[in-house]
This record gives sequence, C-alpha cells and structure tokens, in this order.
Amino acid sequence: MLLDYHMHLENGDFFRDWALRFWETAQKQGIAEIGFSEHVYRFTEAAQIVDNPWARERCTEDLEEYVQLILDLKAEGFPVKLGIEVDYFPGKEGIIEKIIKNYPFDYVLGSVHWLGDWGFDIPEFAAEWERRDLWQVYTQYFKLIEQAATSGLFHSLSHPDVIKVFGHAPTESLTDLYGQTLEAIAGVKGLCIEVSTAGLRKPVGRMYPEPEFLRLAKAQGVPVTLASDAHYPEDVGKDYQQAVLMLNEAGYQSITRFSGGQGEQVPLG
Repeated sequence: MLLDYHMHLENGDFFRDWALRFWETAQKQGIAEIGFSEHVYRFTEAAQIVDNPWARERCTEDLEEYVQLILDLKAEGFPVKLGIEVDYFPGKEGIIEKIIKNYPFDYVLGSVHWLGDWGFDIPEFAAEWERRDLWQVYTQYFKLIEQAATSGLFHSLSHPDVIKVFGHAPTESLTDLYGQTLEAIAGVKGLCIEVSTAGLRKPVGRMYPEPEFLRLAKAQGVPVTLASDAHYPEDVGKDYQQAVLMLNEAGYQSITRFSGGQGEQVPLG
C-alpha cells in the first residue's frame, strides 16, 4: 500500500476541484490514500505559533474553511485525510495543543523550519547560511527536533533532516547526532518520521532523511510515513520508486496509516 501524507493547497487555495487534482495524480501513481497538511502559519486562528514578519504576511486564511473542505471530500467518499503541518517552537506548546485539539485531524505533522527568526529553508534568507557555523546550526536544529518529539504534540515529524535543504553540511560525522535525536523519537510510542521525496526537488537533490538516518531509525524501531510534500498536483507521489527502494534497503516493510489520530501499520508497496 502506498500513501502520501504531505501536500499543500496553497497554490490554488481551498477549492474542491483543486484538491481533487491532487487525488487524480495520486490514482495515476498507484497511491491508495492521500493526506492534506496545510501549513499552520497560513491560518489566522494560529497566528501566535509562527509570529514573525515573514509569516504575518502569509497569515490570511480561515482554518475552518480548510478543515471543512477536507471533511466534505471525506463525506463524498474520497480516500483523503485531514492533516496539518505545525512549526515547532519551544514555549509555544500550549498554543499548538489548543489549536490541534479544536479540530478532527487524522494526523499532525511536526516540523522545524525556523532557528529563532531565521527561516533556514526559505530562499530569501539563504544568505544567512554563509554567516553561520554549520555544526552549531545542525546541533541546534536536531535539538529542536528532539524537543518536538518529546512534546507529545505530533504524530509524525516531517522531512526530519530538512536542515540540509541547500546542500550545506558540516564536515563532522552526524552519526552521534542522528542517534541522539532518534533515541528521543523512539521514546515516544507511535511517533513516526517522514520519508519524503521533496528533497530531490530541492538544491540538495537528496531524499529526506539520509539513508544512514533511516537505517538508524529502523534499528531504534521508529515507524515511518511516506510523503511527497507536493505543492502542485503533478508532484504527488513523485519519485516514490526511490523512496520505496530506500525504505526496503533500510529494512522497512510497512508504513503508518492514520485515522482519527491513531496509526496502524500497513504493508509497504
């Protein structure tokens, strides 16, 4: 069974026909079920979570409208799930919890895109990389992933090594850093990491996460979800053959399917 649990409607807004184009591509790709996971910073109800000038300019949408669209598609019988992608910030746990408990999400993705006010994966902020110590950046990033994991707020951690997005990486070995992070993740029952093909479409040109990270995750017993992070219908399920191959090489034979906040393992493929 193939699933795609990470896609965004932001380039066409919350219209039924636009959402169904994502499902049409999924069918062509042999994907049995999709999940929409719009960015939390888009919604006025969640404005306090990502509170910086970049996010404020984009915080214009109604969360109720998004939720209702997906619930309506469900009611029509389409195999879609209601998700949301939430940026994790230490100290915002209470605000995040209040938002996600107000809606019937099938799953909540936890992400780290910000180190303080630096959106490290946003092109207009890319020059900041040249002023940063790479080891410190990676250490800070993975520490936040650990905190996101142990917060208990999320069902899956999306693109877990997205910090590499522009191809910057320290010369030091990341094995111990990976291991420490995965130990924290493994300590939260049922918490998944996402295997995402989106990195193949980014400057780094690599899957999220690295094969070593995925092998260590398997050794720790960490379950996985599968995703394309599609922002356009044509990217749904893109490069899934590579993702399935990497999962198989790491020893995974199943992926996690979510419904009503509960996960179950289903055979991969």
